[in-house]
Amino acid sequence: MRPRAVQTRVPAPVLVREAAPADIPAMAQLHVQNLPVGLFPRLGHHFVACWHRAYLDSPHALALVVDGPGQEGEQGIAGFLIGALDREAYRHELLTRYRTRLIVRAAGALVLRPRVLASFLRTRLRPYLRGLRAPRHTPSVPPGAVGTAAVAELTAVAVAPALRRTGSGRVLTNEFIDRCARADVRRIELVTDVGSAGSVEFYRRTGWTALRRIHTRDGRTVQRFVRWTDAPEES
Repeated sequence: MRPRAVQTRVPAPVLVREAAPADIPAMAQLHVQNLPVGLFPRLGHHFVACWHRAYLDSPHALALVVDGPGQEGEQGIAGFLIGALDREAYRHELLTRYRTRLIVRAAGALVLRPRVLASFLRTRLRPYLRGLRAPRHTPSVPPGAVGTAAVAELTAVAVAPALRRTGSGRVLTNEFIDRCARADVRRIELVTDVGSAGSVEFYRRTGWTALRRIHTRDGRTVQRFVRWTDAPEES
């Protein structure tokens, strides 16, 4: 009797590319549904899409995507990463070039979400008013360049359920680290919610070093991580 052949599914290689404007709605949906923690996702898809657009347009930031089965199982954007190659230069640009657009979007979203508005007024209004003031000094870093002491920031990374456990999150993260290294940035930081399933362990396992934990104004606990672009990835 001839033995039955055993079929082994070999996962397709994960291909990362830079995000395009047409990808933004799917990226925003992935973000809101898979990373719902914090103020920005609670403001809804339209605000998050406006925020993500800044990462596509800024010379100091980066947006990456992975194609595959999307949030609803259809072919599309199956994962994304947004981050800043130079955190301070990007923040300056956000507060000058995009400030008005984001404020208008946020105000409209808050009016439609009374509970989020109440929480915002109670816990975040004063810090945000201070933070939204236009900076008086312009960074000396020209567009597209990165300062020698620049610190990069991995802002968010998410993968659709259909593509989890395929290494997509790690590939996205490694691509961001490689881009930072090519830009001569050595230090990368990120913040992740301690309650996020598996995120703290994921970063510990892939070469990130845990820093201090922070208790936020809305009662969450977040963990700061740092990674050096010349540090080897752990298995």
